[in-house]
Amino acid sequence: MQNVVQSEGMTLDPDDLDGLDEAILDYFTEGRDADDEPWGKATPTEVFRTLKERGVLDELGNPVRQTIQHRIQRFEVADHLENIHDTGSYRFVSDPRSED
Repeated sequence: MQNVVQSEGMTLDPDDLDGLDEAILDYFTEGRDADDEPWGKATPTEVFRTLKERGVLDELGNPVRQTIQHRIQRFEVADHLENIHDTGSYRFVSDPRSED
């Protein structure tokens, strides 16, 4: 069951991002520079729980898990994250904050 309608050509620019988007992207890119740490893969629940434990969500108005899910799906539609085999586990593809 697909929750997001695919939209060709949707892009996200740094100006389209808010604090919650930044926190989600930061989570997906943690450990990127460490050779011995896996990085770039997570479920929306994992992202939600980790950001909540760290107090990040308190600073952002306490969004619910479904909001995190929606933001992650938006990154997927824009080709910044990939839903691995439609399992709800997402893999980092690219960062809209960089020009890479």
